Amino acid sequence: MDRIRRPRDVTEPQSSAAARTLTATRWSTLLGLWLVMLVSLPRYWLQHDTTRLALLAILMVAIVVALIGFWRLMASAQRERCPAAIKHLGGCLLIGCLLIGAWHWADVAADHWAVILSQGAALGLLLHVVVRIWRRRH
Repeated sequence: MDRIRRPRDVTEPQSSAAARTLTATRWSTLLGLWLVMLVSLPRYWLQHDTTRLALLAILMVAIVVALIGFWRLMASAQRERCPAAIKHLGGCLLIGCLLIGAWHWADVAADHWAVILSQGAALGLLLHVVVRIWRRRH
């Protein structure tokens, strides 16, 4: 009589693979996305754009849940690298805000501070990701 083959339990290898792919850079990038959303809230509040405010609030809650879950799955070696990645993220966010502020000042497009802050944070997040990838590959 033929034995029925049961599929192997694939949850264990996947969880260890997931732990390997959850790096400090990826976690800090997700944190940066949450921060970009956070600093975009005043922009849409001042514009009375309740639809975007509601969507941002929902997405921010989802990202916080993901951040907590990823933190728990992340290897301890990667957790130890998170403070440096967060520091790098903060520096990039500051540089992004300064660059966007300078751009708006030079372009004489005196937008509202909330627009400059949200655009600067988005540029800073982009800088964070590009620099981290660049360092890893070189």
